[in-house]
Amino acid sequence: MSALRSLSEQVMLQTQILTPDSSGGQMRVWQDMALVWAEVRPASATEGTRLGGTTTRRFIKVFIRDRPDIVLPLRVIWDAKALRVLALRNRPMGRLEIECEEILQ
Repeated sequence: MSALRSLSEQVMLQTQILTPDSSGGQMRVWQDMALVWAEVRPASATEGTRLGGTTTRRFIKVFIRDRPDIVLPLRVIWDAKALRVLALRNRPMGRLEIECEEILQ
């Protein structure tokens, strides 16, 4: 594929930051970084058991225009769902592939 098919969905990219907590320590929180147009494609799903229950993991690929400020840890908010970012891959034609997972209960 030489170009993005359709940047038809908006996703929020979030970065993890440390903030002081009330006990004098720090806690990790997600902060909005950028609202970007994306092409979102379901990739696959797996099902397994965890602690006596069934867990389904759905893998999703998000393609955006490449940006130099995107680094891990990163989270993607899409369709009111928080997606865990597993990997970032540079692709031809100035694209960035963000491999994500969603855990469904």
